[in-house]
Amino acid sequence: MNVTKTNASIVYLYQGELRHGKGFHPKTIDDILRHIWQFEEHTGSVDFRSVTLRMIEEFKDKLISRAGETGKEGLSASTIVHTFGNLKAFFSWLSNQEGYRRSITAQLYNHFNSPRYLIELAGAAAPKFVPSADQLRAMLEVMPANAPAQRRDRAMLAALFLFAVRDGALISLRLKHVDIDHKQVFQDAREVKTKFSKTGFVDWFPVGDDIERIVIEWIEELRGMGAGDDAPLFPTAPFKPWIGRHSIELEFLTTAAPVRQVLRKAAAAAGVPYFKPHAIRSTVAKLCDQWASSLRDMKALSQNLSHDQISTTLKYYGDVEPDVKQELFSKMREKQRNPGGRDIGELAEQVSLETQDVIRKILQMELKRK
Repeated sequence: MNVTKTNASIVYLYQGELRHGKGFHPKTIDDILRHIWQFEEHTGSVDFRSVTLRMIEEFKDKLISRAGETGKEGLSASTIVHTFGNLKAFFSWLSNQEGYRRSITAQLYNHFNSPRYLIELAGAAAPKFVPSADQLRAMLEVMPANAPAQRRDRAMLAALFLFAVRDGALISLRLKHVDIDHKQVFQDAREVKTKFSKTGFVDWFPVGDDIERIVIEWIEELRGMGAGDDAPLFPTAPFKPWIGRHSIELEFLTTAAPVRQVLRKAAAAAGVPYFKPHAIRSTVAKLCDQWASSLRDMKALSQNLSHDQISTTLKYYGDVEPDVKQELFSKMREKQRNPGGRDIGELAEQVSLETQDVIRKILQMELKRK
């Protein structure tokens, strides 16, 4: 067996380890394998057992020299650190495989460690623009809505704000997944592209009736076209004519690129800096403080963003049951409509606190008398 086939065979085994042993996503596996083949190409496809410290050093120097370059070939500190990390993990795994134990030592694979300054650079979060609720509304106001495709685009932005789902989930939602009566979205991982294939209900965030109306009107328009339950919520455009048909065939978007294009055009028209769809989740997260009037509200909001926990303290409150979470969101939406209003529960809680304070003062007076 020649060297190239030997390397390919062991990489194939490693691919199985990543997929079945570690449960990595196919996209993550592709990135890891790309880094391995990149290093293999640099060494001239030598057998992995013949890799030397010098080869690793030269490879690292080559990548580090490209850090911060502008243009297509430039590499970020994060990319370089991830490349070295993936290679270290691969060679560490190799050191435990039959036929590789003698030649691959800890000294060898530890040579893939990244320079500390690069690790610091990679860990420094780059400033990310997060639009405000007012800026999102400004974008919606300037978006044209004369044609179906334009109304689809406007509803797409409104849905990102209302549901706060990731763009991959948004383009894979079907009409049946949106429950207007209960103001919920069912993210069925069998059909919806959710992170870590999570299945669950997303209650509409209390961003306002005006935002809800845009989404609802778009759904009603699709239904009026004859779209069925399994039709995509945001199909490709232009739409096929449906006059004279009993139903219309709508196709799913294959990538989230059109979503980003919609945001780019709307942001430019409204004079708002461009941002990626995921930034709207940060917008919603920032609004949670305004919406929540209790720790339990905050826990419900956190769950609605598909976050397992918001802090160690909130973790002790446990999960909010689906029916309770739905009720909490109903109250928050009502509070958004009537900011000055207070529900019976809040008033009762205040009365209870005042009563406790009175009792505490009476007890203190009795103790002083004694």
